[in-house]
Amino acid sequence: MKSFKHSSVIFLFVIFLFSNAVNAQNRDLPFPTPNINLMPAGSLVIAMDNTNQSNPGYFNLKAYGLIITLLNRNVNLKWVIASGKAHDAIDFSVNAERLYPTFVASSLRDFKAGPFVIYATDTSGIRSFINTFNNAQTASNRVNIYRTTSPVNVDIRYEMLGNIPKAAILNDGGKAAIQEGFMTNAGIPTTNYAIVSTATNLFANCFTFASEPHNDGGNGSINSIIDSIRKFVTVQGGNFLAECHSIPTYENAFNGRFQSSLGINGNTNTSLSNNVFYSNADLSMGQFEGYYDPNQTGHTQTFFRTAGSNATNNFYPIIRGNTNALDSVFGASVSKFKAGNGGLVFYLGNHDFNGNRIEILNGQRMYLNAFLTPAAYPSCPTLGPLEIKLTSFYGKKIAELQKVQLFWATTKEINTKKFIIERSTDGINFSEIANLLPTGTSNSEVKYSTFDNTPVTGKNYYRLVEVEFSGLRSYSNIIAINFSSTKQDIEVYPNPVKDFAVINFNNLPINNNSLYIFDATGRQVLAKRNIFGNNVRLDLSNLNAGMYIVRIITEEGTVVENKLIVAKK
Repeated sequence: MKSFKHSSVIFLFVIFLFSNAVNAQNRDLPFPTPNINLMPAGSLVIAMDNTNQSNPGYFNLKAYGLIITLLNRNVNLKWVIASGKAHDAIDFSVNAERLYPTFVASSLRDFKAGPFVIYATDTSGIRSFINTFNNAQTASNRVNIYRTTSPVNVDIRYEMLGNIPKAAILNDGGKAAIQEGFMTNAGIPTTNYAIVSTATNLFANCFTFASEPHNDGGNGSINSIIDSIRKFVTVQGGNFLAECHSIPTYENAFNGRFQSSLGINGNTNTSLSNNVFYSNADLSMGQFEGYYDPNQTGHTQTFFRTAGSNATNNFYPIIRGNTNALDSVFGASVSKFKAGNGGLVFYLGNHDFNGNRIEILNGQRMYLNAFLTPAAYPSCPTLGPLEIKLTSFYGKKIAELQKVQLFWATTKEINTKKFIIERSTDGINFSEIANLLPTGTSNSEVKYSTFDNTPVTGKNYYRLVEVEFSGLRSYSNIIAINFSSTKQDIEVYPNPVKDFAVINFNNLPINNNSLYIFDATGRQVLAKRNIFGNNVRLDLSNLNAGMYIVRIITEEGTVVENKLIVAKK
């Protein structure tokens, strides 16, 4: 075997590999490289701060339930966390109107504590999901959602599409009801968590997250439990959270040691109540606003490393003391074992978190933030985005034929066996209406279309399913098209037109429509968004003579088209 001629080459190669590994996992570590994106006007914001999500007077945990509900329906959510921010710092500020549950006019708003956003281009069809969720809540528990009225740069930490959390709440210590209560308080769908009696087969059963509210090691099987958790985290890329008495039980076992070299002391419960420092506030677990009391209830409220024990496995504190004497006493922490998503172990002191005081809500929020943090891609057909590169998926109503035409475009179809189009009338229960074989095998874009020949009157929800040769199925986002029995169309007057035209909307919604004009080659020559009312007047004096297509896309995703003729000037 030939050796490198210069040792400096070896050194640079090792540095290159190390840098790539760190960069690959830096979204889960402090001060990650900012991922700045321009979020367009018309985007939705699920506020996660105490001011904008205060309903009925304190932070509304049901925001988490809505987020999980939307992820279950493959809505393209993004988690915004400003890199390097301090606790209670602003993630972004933007002019926004409150859209749900009631309308409040636009004003400049500061969004903090890790808001979730849905870009304007991904909002089609989700109104019904939001309304269904909110209508199931009491009036005081409905989630506040805002719509931006101007563009803004945001720092996207996680692309959540395809990351559908599923928690295994371990009942080895007989206290699973504690964390089940967190899920209930937040309105998390019961399909996204389960109480389990064993830590084996977590990955095979599609769990992305496991948690243990209490374990004193007294059931005699702690070593096998820890072995299963270690495999789940370090090999399979799942995430795990130990709470209260589980922390010293897991950490002090010889096959534990997830965050220290020689273990911790979790029995003294050193008081931090008035001396709290919120470390690494740009990590996912730390996305909450306001005060947290590390000394509330339970066997293990705070903890510190035993003498001679060092931090290991990318350990980072979330809650710690704020004095020299207390800066090695912790109330919450995290460590990371793998590059990429997942491989995280979270520790959270305290116990029940019962009530609506801010310090109690923030304890539950740390648990729910850990639950939401993306794990490595699991091998489950219901958990994952399309393996292909989907460049577009949309549909349009063809009123004169009483059909819906669906379009999509892809690249990278090497493992694709077929495509299936599925339809639903409630956005939850889908059935197949068409399937096509792939025609592309490279990185070049391939375009497809098919028809729904029998759309139902009302809302039709569609999703694209990719079936691989292995049998694995993965899913696109969901689009919605409203197929009314009443004729819906647009009228152009005058037509042909020279300078100005009026576009009338017949039987279409009058809120938040988008209008596009395309020339004969399919090139977009005009776009006008956020149209309110049943008509719009357009100055078309700059268009060349010829035939054009006017396309209206409603907020619900209905597409209506008509021809437009521009006369010679």
